[in-house]
Amino acid sequence: MHNTLQKPSFPFLAHWLSLCAGICLAACVQSPQAAVSTQAPHPMALSWDAAMGECAGDEPLRKAAARVDEELQRQGMALRIFCQASQGALAVQVDVVDGLRASKVVRGPLAEGEAVDMGAPAGVSSTPSANDHADFSPDVQHNRQWLRALKARHQFAHLPDAWWHFAYQPAQQSAVAEVDVAER
Repeated sequence: MHNTLQKPSFPFLAHWLSLCAGICLAACVQSPQAAVSTQAPHPMALSWDAAMGECAGDEPLRKAAARVDEELQRQGMALRIFCQASQGALAVQVDVVDGLRASKVVRGPLAEGEAVDMGAPAGVSSTPSANDHADFSPDVQHNRQWLRALKARHQFAHLPDAWWHFAYQPAQQSAVAEVDVAER
């Protein structure tokens, strides 16, 4: 008996190539975010300094946004600001810088360099009733509530037209408090 190895025939090679392609496609179906980034940069995205210079003219707004960014940095995230036409209103996106630290406060896929999952990209308008729709995943609902609470701590009010839209509302000085102090 003569035992020689023969080269695999074309159908054999095509079978393995098809199998490999199928595995790759299955991986894309399981995790399309890992295969291709679906988040295109927002056309109006600015660097922090440029956004704060062009979008936020007053110093209290600039300081409040900086405090939000500082808090996010401690949590492994970064604030991205988009210009808005109205003074005092900002469109925001939160990007993951350190997924391990971010996982302590937000949920969902936390790939570094990607936005925190809010169910829709920043800049995409929706109806007010669709903002907190029950069809969003529990992770998205949690992340949106977390962002609203974060912004509220820094004197930003959520605008009802989109999850990413906030207006700066500095605390009002109470006239009653001034009278009370003057009476004493």
